[in-house]
Amino acid sequence: MRKFMTSLTTVAALSLAAIPVLGLTQAANAAEPVARISVGDLNLSNPAQAALFKARVETAANALCRAKARNHSLDMPHGVCVAEVGREVSRNLTSPQRKALQFAARAQAVEVAAQ
Repeated sequence: MRKFMTSLTTVAALSLAAIPVLGLTQAANAAEPVARISVGDLNLSNPAQAALFKARVETAANALCRAKARNHSLDMPHGVCVAEVGREVSRNLTSPQRKALQFAARAQAVEVAAQ
């Protein structure tokens, strides 16, 4: 009986030790939130459509940062996360897309100055 109890205690201890490891494995395999922003339907050199692109980026950034907060993987304030997503989007734009957005910003500045 003593041998049985020792074996049972060992199995129980090993089972309890494995539970936290299983939790870590699930957390490691959890998919990192991803945001996709559509730009193919926009003319980024048009100020109105550039503003629509900016709104899409802000919406996606807020959704992504909220998802990271829910997953407890957000290691920065929400505003910093949103700004970082915006910088990442800017880095991923092609050169023509960046130039089109710069053109739209200049066109909008001229339009405001003309009023």
